[in-house]
Amino acid sequence: MFASMRHYRLQRGSMDELTRRVDASFADQIAAQPGFVSYEFIDCGDGEIMTVSLFREDDGADASRELARRWTEENLQDLEFTRIEAHHGEVMVSRAMRDMLEPGHDRSGGMFASIRRYRLRSGSVGELMHVVDEVFADSIEQMEGFEAYHVLDCGGGDLVSVSIFRDQSSCEESDERALEFVRESLADFDIERTEVTGGQVCVSRAAAEILEPAHA
Repeated sequence: MFASMRHYRLQRGSMDELTRRVDASFADQIAAQPGFVSYEFIDCGDGEIMTVSLFREDDGADASRELARRWTEENLQDLEFTRIEAHHGEVMVSRAMRDMLEPGHDRSGGMFASIRRYRLRSGSVGELMHVVDEVFADSIEQMEGFEAYHVLDCGGGDLVSVSIFRDQSSCEESDERALEFVRESLADFDIERTEVTGGQVCVSRAAAEILEPAHA
């Protein structure tokens, strides 16, 4: 699988109205694209938004970015926002529960996400992902409220993980467990956690392919 992640800041307009439009139109459009696996629209607070799109093939993830650009131009002309950054990469490790197949509509889903960024300064990404797959992914999957977990290799030593839970407290606990895992199980790797972003998953869609684990 491949992922496209986008980070925006809403500078003028209503977050609730933006969420409503995404749920009513864009989420279903992206879910209808070939190779679609999942989509989440995350309200990170203070006008900041993260979106996570997963596709079976890299071409699908690329096409989703163009779809997002066109849809924004056509449907959000009265809102003002800027794209802060974007990430793209292969999903090396993935787990998900069946509840993810239930669409999340306009903040009704009650899910929360934590997005953690890392920089691997030296060492093998493949070996590190193997440890994550064998140790941490199975551990986080057993946590109360777990919904999904994905780890992306964005190239150049940049790694991103996405954890989704049914409640905010479990999501925050996953941050602590991830930090402990890095200290205890990845001590042989020169890796640093550089950023943690979290928020409410306001809109979500997923296909059955998300239930297939990805193993490094």
